[in-house]
Amino acid sequence: MDMRTSKELQTGKAGEYLVCADLILKGFVAFPSEQGLPYDVLLDTGEKLIRVQVKTTSGPRVIPQRTTESKAYIFNIKRCGKGNEKRYGNNEVDVFALVCLDTKMIGYIKTDDMPDTVNYRVDSLAGSYYDEKGIQDFKVVSDLFSSGLSRRAISEKTGISYATVSRMLQSGYKPFKTEARYFSEIQRSAEWFNQI
Repeated sequence: MDMRTSKELQTGKAGEYLVCADLILKGFVAFPSEQGLPYDVLLDTGEKLIRVQVKTTSGPRVIPQRTTESKAYIFNIKRCGKGNEKRYGNNEVDVFALVCLDTKMIGYIKTDDMPDTVNYRVDSLAGSYYDEKGIQDFKVVSDLFSSGLSRRAISEKTGISYATVSRMLQSGYKPFKTEARYFSEIQRSAEWFNQI
């Protein structure tokens, strides 16, 4: 086993144990599953058994975003096995647990709601992402223009290029907005598991 594989296995195991601890602290019985099963943790709610597949990342990765870079937690979800060659079959997993080791945050998503790959934004960076900054800049430019400042004065005051200010003030301009989500949106209470 090479060092990379060993580190990946240790990262995965750390995530599994954090999920078990999180679920136990929510009042459930949870334990790691046997090796070779399609799920990593078995959760007993007292009413039913829920199979949990754990995906762990050591921290956010830098991803290119237009002319800047931003950070996001990236999870490759629906693949398993050595080299991610296999896909999870239907009815093999009930819930995916997404673990961020750097913050020890854990999010949960039902299998039916999970895409193949998912990026979740880093909550501490809220407001700094390209689309969010563009929306903030648009509001500032619009407000300054409404107060009577010229395009050139707005550009000088905000540091936004004259061309960008002019584009923002064109009729029908709408700032770019994604459907990106933050990791805190998938942190769940015990009630959520009881409703599955």
